[in-house]
Amino acid sequence: MTMALASNALNQPAGRFDGRWLTLREPTDHQARDASLTQEARRWLEQCRSDDRPLHLIDLGSGSGSNVAYLANHWPGPQHWRLIDQDAELLEQAERRLQTLRDDDARPLAWQHEQRSLTPFDPTLLDGADLVSASALFDLVSRDWLDGFVQAMVERRLPGLFTLSITGGWRFIDADGNYREDADDRWVRRTLDEHQHRDKGFGAALGGNATDALAERFAAHGYDLMRAASPWVLTPSDADARPLALALLDGWAEAALEQRPDEATRIHAWHARRRTSLEAGDWGVRVEHDDLFVHPRHGG
Repeated sequence: MTMALASNALNQPAGRFDGRWLTLREPTDHQARDASLTQEARRWLEQCRSDDRPLHLIDLGSGSGSNVAYLANHWPGPQHWRLIDQDAELLEQAERRLQTLRDDDARPLAWQHEQRSLTPFDPTLLDGADLVSASALFDLVSRDWLDGFVQAMVERRLPGLFTLSITGGWRFIDADGNYREDADDRWVRRTLDEHQHRDKGFGAALGGNATDALAERFAAHGYDLMRAASPWVLTPSDADARPLALALLDGWAEAALEQRPDEATRIHAWHARRRTSLEAGDWGVRVEHDDLFVHPRHGG
């Protein structure tokens, strides 16, 4: 399996990572993000600038550039981005995309990309940065990897905007947004939580504990934190969201089968029932994520 540096493993159809999945999820990602954290990051960048030099921004696990596409026109410029990912094809897609992006003053971006793995974490990746961003990354990493990353951030007194980390919470919803579930749904959710903590290329993954772990570590170093929910809400009436909901369901079923092959009959039956409800537009899906903005205290 290609290591998913730009997408939550729990949220990948069939447990795989590819450009089609990123394209499918992007509109919902952008809608779900908490805009207030993006604005707080903007204020930090504006306050910390002493001249008109370009802002040096890093996007870890950048994939096809969705995170930069969201952030660029929300932030001042000029902007110089470093996109870091191990997937050459996705980086090529990101390069083509960045040619069309602009900062909030309609200036084109400058950028470079680095095709490299994030394991083991190399602290020098962060040298020269003004801010580090990442989207849907940290639920894939291990506690040891996170410790090294946070230490590198703290040593350089860098702020970070980390978005769309899964919490492990998801529910089927009806047309009124009420939760709909039975014992099989709860059992599958527990099974998926176990699967989410499997090694995703960094060691045992943090899964739904990622934002808590990030917040605890940065707070221990005296950082200020802002945290906000960024749920996907795929309503039954939204036909455009249905392909994403169905892809989620299919991916969950495959992950559950990987985790509990001895329960294949139960998983297949659950999958068939829930797919019928989603396809008919009777039910939708809500998937919980968290966003986090961290920065060193001014004068600290």
